Amino acid sequence: MTWLSQIAYISKSNLTAPPNQVKDNVTSILRTAQSNNATIGVTGALLYSGGYFCQVLEGETDNLEELFETIQMDSRHKEITVLYFDQIDERGFSDWSMAFAGIEEAMRFDIQGIKDSTDQVAMRDAGRDLLTTLHHLIQQHQGLDRSTL
Repeated sequence: MTWLSQIAYISKSNLTAPPNQVKDNVTSILRTAQSNNATIGVTGALLYSGGYFCQVLEGETDNLEELFETIQMDSRHKEITVLYFDQIDERGFSDWSMAFAGIEEAMRFDIQGIKDSTDQVAMRDAGRDLLTTLHHLIQQHQGLDRSTL
């Protein structure tokens, strides 16, 4: 039997460039992720904010574990903190191989506080908050995209 899983994590960016170049770098990451994820059946969402990546990924457990091993070796980020890695019944981002929640200047919650926590319940709650925030930001981002057409 194949299991679906979902992982939420945050990581500190190693991207050092002027804001417009960071945006180009994040866009490049997004496009590569969209292509690669579609190939292996992974869906999810990405947010870049205040020098941090926030990402939720979901898919078949084996594919997700393999992808996350690759992500952990990516030199464009460091200090990876897994908020949760759970089995799920259904996908939360089924319409997107990689949805983009945007580039935000300030997060809706305290990333450093999450990273410093050793409380697993608090980290899981922060992961759920991240999930909610990503859904909200994606809806806003898509609304902006439609309004500029």
